[in-house]
Amino acid sequence: MEGRVVWVRGIWEMVKEMLCQKLLTYHLPSSPLLRRPDQFSGLSVIVTGATSGIGLCTARELAVGGANVIMACRNTKAARGIARGWQREAQGRVIKLNVKVMGLDLLSLSSVRSFAGEWERLGKPLDLLINNAGILLMGEPQRFSGDGIEQHLQVNHVAPALLTLLLLPSLLRASSPRIINVNSVAHHCSVVDTKNWNLRVEDSKFSSIRAYGTSKLAQLMFLKILALKLLEKKASVQCIAVHPGIVTTNLVPEFRKKSFWMFDPAQGARSVLFCATDDQISENLVKGFAYYSSNCKPGKISPQAGDMDSCMEVWNKTLEISRLKTDYLEQV
Repeated sequence: MEGRVVWVRGIWEMVKEMLCQKLLTYHLPSSPLLRRPDQFSGLSVIVTGATSGIGLCTARELAVGGANVIMACRNTKAARGIARGWQREAQGRVIKLNVKVMGLDLLSLSSVRSFAGEWERLGKPLDLLINNAGILLMGEPQRFSGDGIEQHLQVNHVAPALLTLLLLPSLLRASSPRIINVNSVAHHCSVVDTKNWNLRVEDSKFSSIRAYGTSKLAQLMFLKILALKLLEKKASVQCIAVHPGIVTTNLVPEFRKKSFWMFDPAQGARSVLFCATDDQISENLVKGFAYYSSNCKPGKISPQAGDMDSCMEVWNKTLEISRLKTDYLEQV
């Protein structure tokens, strides 16, 4: 019964988003235009999934703004081609683009550890970590990664959580670091039961939308606990989750053709860039955490994400499944 209520409430939240996102964002520019070419000069930024959609637009805008952008992608060949294209476009301009490509496959936790180890060896501070990459296997049967984790859960939550934890030393070297998790209104559609994370279910009972929603809800709940624990240790890391709107991207093939009520990737990147760079964010943090919607304003989260005991269960299960000790933050 509870699951049915949650499902209906979640569908209603998504319908409201579809009907209202254009109206609620009419005051925003059609694309995330920068104020000046050197706006983010000196900042080091990692953007996962930067070869298409929101991640590509986000990475490009930050690079044009002078940031040192690391495109963390599975398809490094495509990423290098994109970076070269940006460099050609920037020829003759005052500022030179600083873009680096690094391989990262979120379907492999060993790839996450290798990426984090390679970055840490550079010894650089990390100002912004933008966990953008995600999957939604619409209408497909349940699948598991080589790590034995349901794929939505691994790509959308476990792997980004592990990446975030492993990059904390680098984030703590920066003066005002932020973690930005690209979330979704679909997190309202599910509940999280950590005891069932790795269970196989019958194809007739598996729902890719629910699995996607569960992964995004888990991501949100984990980030809330991380923010709280960092605040308790007086760390200055800001933790923000953001729903960018319903966007036409490669995430769902059926959504590649833009409908009138959908955002294009540049419009979807507006709220992500706002959360990554705007000074107003600090004013709306609650215990180090904030959730923003596509209109660049604080949004509504699922009731389960407001239950700190449930959030702590997600935190502990994530550490367990990532093979990190419960005192990992003390070690950092």
